[in-house]
Amino acid sequence: MSIAIKKAQRIKELPPYLFAEIDRRKREALSRGVDLIDLGIGDPDIPTPSAVVEKLLEGASKPVNHRYPSSAGMGEFRQAVSNWYQNRFNVKLDPAKEVVSLIGSKEGIGNMAVAFVDPGDVVLVSSPCYPVYHIGTAFNGGKNYFLPLKKENHFLPDLDSIPADVAKQAKLLWINYPNNPTAAVADEDFYLRVIDFANKFNVIVCHDAAYTEMGYDGYRPMSFLEVDGAREVGIEFHSLSKTFNMTGWRIGMAVGNSDTPEYSRRCKKPA
Repeated sequence: MSIAIKKAQRIKELPPYLFAEIDRRKREALSRGVDLIDLGIGDPDIPTPSAVVEKLLEGASKPVNHRYPSSAGMGEFRQAVSNWYQNRFNVKLDPAKEVVSLIGSKEGIGNMAVAFVDPGDVVLVSSPCYPVYHIGTAFNGGKNYFLPLKKENHFLPDLDSIPADVAKQAKLLWINYPNNPTAAVADEDFYLRVIDFANKFNVIVCHDAAYTEMGYDGYRPMSFLEVDGAREVGIEFHSLSKTFNMTGWRIGMAVGNSDTPEYSRRCKKPA
């Protein structure tokens, strides 16, 4: 006899995980012999660079690497992130206070709502999007307000369309440029509008920058943190997954201002 255990309400209210459903449909098509072009989860199909693999083998042979690391990540890695941001975006970060390592950027993205979203809080989410943005909200009892990415707006969210009562309840705003799945890009003018919105409504901007190295024909996408005022309102998530074909390695980072009083102010909305 099986025992029926009632699932938590939050689980019952979750929508099906998009990528699991896509995988199910792919398996079904492949079983019918369909010649499938995979347009599912963004997973590079070329190997990780050999120099990276060689460094892994070298590091794995050292017993010092066989122990638990600091919860914030190895200092050497955080310093490397800081150096890369300085060289790539001219953004200076304190590796001890403004960089944290992640088990893939998904860990940080999913836990952002844990840190800031209470039941009933609103999170602004561009749509279509990486599902973890809104699933993190749902897991923590928040309410998602979706911002459609439309061709006539160059696939940028129309912040002016957000009702004032919704904006006043919002804790987080999720954006992602270069964007998956539209491939749209954002410029400084857009980011300045985002910063103005965040300051006006006391919202934390969460920028998923996983695709900044996916530029072509001489175009180099920018970091949100390059823009004046961004550090006071935002956090940026990045990953080695797409840049270095390291999706299975689970290495990512979150960077931003460590001024905790500022973030405390933002997570306590006025009544």
